Amino acid sequence: MPMTLAQRLIHARTESGYSEAADAARKAGITPSALYQLENGTTKSLRGSTAGKLGRVYTGFRVEWLIDGSGPALSDGPILPASYGETPPGYVRFRVMEGEASGGYGTVNEDFPEVVQEMDIAEWQVRSQIGFVPEKDRVKLVTVRGDSMYPDIKNGDVVMVDVCRNFFEGDGIYLINLSGYTLVKRLQMLHDGLHIISTNAKYRSQVIAPDEIESIHVAGRVLGAALLRRAEEF
Repeated sequence: MPMTLAQRLIHARTESGYSEAADAARKAGITPSALYQLENGTTKSLRGSTAGKLGRVYTGFRVEWLIDGSGPALSDGPILPASYGETPPGYVRFRVMEGEASGGYGTVNEDFPEVVQEMDIAEWQVRSQIGFVPEKDRVKLVTVRGDSMYPDIKNGDVVMVDVCRNFFEGDGIYLINLSGYTLVKRLQMLHDGLHIISTNAKYRSQVIAPDEIESIHVAGRVLGAALLRRAEEF
């Protein structure tokens, strides 16, 4: 049986880490009484700016689903809020790395990206992406630019990088630095050396001979497949 409007809003609020409606209302910029009336069924419809404000607060939930239950509840690519102060209950804080990793021919960054910002993501979203909640500072976020890893990774995707796995450990997608270029590529070891592979067929793979493998620095392993997607700059 489909959820009522009240049930959808209560579900979205609690899954977004707000145990109290008043806290969610204040965060969204609406009055607590307005949200109470929506959640207890007194107000029968969700419209206009109120829907948009709640959609921004209930991270990952589609505004259309909040309004009338149409389509999936969760968006494919939630826009994630930057965080300040303490981490809210039910959220995990990630550090965002400065600079960009290229999904093309390479992005020149000074050394490796440095942390300049933090972001809070709901625990359920983290588990759905990578299967576990990592300990502090193990996983960091970095933006990928370019289309060489399409469709696995699209231009503007935000990938989760396990910086504790800063070594080659078998076939997988890694954040690497090669000759001053920061790249996100698939690495695969074959008989003739280490292959740096692009998913997009229009890009040629590169082979690093066994005696030159030390020229590659592995900064971390990319976790997950769908990854995080954002529609605009942080």
